[in-house]
Amino acid sequence: MKTLLKKVVPLPLRVELKKLGLAWLDWRDPVEGKRVPSRKNTFIGGGDFVGVGNDFFKTLKRHGLRPDYHVLDIGCGQGRMARPMVGFLTGDYLGMDINADGIAWCQAEYSDVPNFEFQPMDVYNSRYNKKGTQAAEAYVFPVQNERFDTAFLTSVFTHMLAKEVETYLCEISRSLKKGGQVLATWYLLDETSRASQKPHLDFAYEFDPVSRTTVKSTPEAAIAFDIGFVKSLYEKAGLKISTVEFGHWSRPDSSYMLQDLIVAQKI
Repeated sequence: MKTLLKKVVPLPLRVELKKLGLAWLDWRDPVEGKRVPSRKNTFIGGGDFVGVGNDFFKTLKRHGLRPDYHVLDIGCGQGRMARPMVGFLTGDYLGMDINADGIAWCQAEYSDVPNFEFQPMDVYNSRYNKKGTQAAEAYVFPVQNERFDTAFLTSVFTHMLAKEVETYLCEISRSLKKGGQVLATWYLLDETSRASQKPHLDFAYEFDPVSRTTVKSTPEAAIAFDIGFVKSLYEKAGLKISTVEFGHWSRPDSSYMLQDLIVAQKI
């Protein structure tokens, strides 16, 4: 039924209907908790805001996050991944996002956390920031070279095009210290995911030779990349992949998160 509705009901109408439903839930069962937005005003995707953030925080620690690290969160949204690090991180944290409203919300909510900073990214995206004036494939992160120990992106590359992803990976590499680590989530296309009978998302439309999308008219809605192409981008950026954890979007028996996760180090 959900798949049928996606094909019949236009995306803008689905978005408005979802907002109405979330507003009703907020009225019936208000969200409680510090630095947690209401359901209606949460724009960073589905799932439990607190639960998803806590789970990824565990993933970061499992892959070596230390309290004294300098951390870069690209696509920080409304601080879903930042929130559980408050009180843990004694180094510093920089969150960046193309949604200016989300950054403003975080700047207000985290004003009492001196080692946490949030900056807007003036980057164009046809789905998430049509007011952006800079092209993602030419964007330079406003950070100094080799500043961070760890960088991470959750559900960012799943909404970007190939050239844009290549630029971001090179900028991440520039921003990391030697030996620094980047964790990024993806939808990776390999033999298993291509043959999956019941994937979480149906990447039905070929966008270019290395990627597929779920929405032909708005490719950035969700994009999956060929795993071989992704590996070549990491190599080009000077990043060595150490771990690939395949998510249950295409592997229902996976014990990992929904999306695939790649962990890599700067050479």
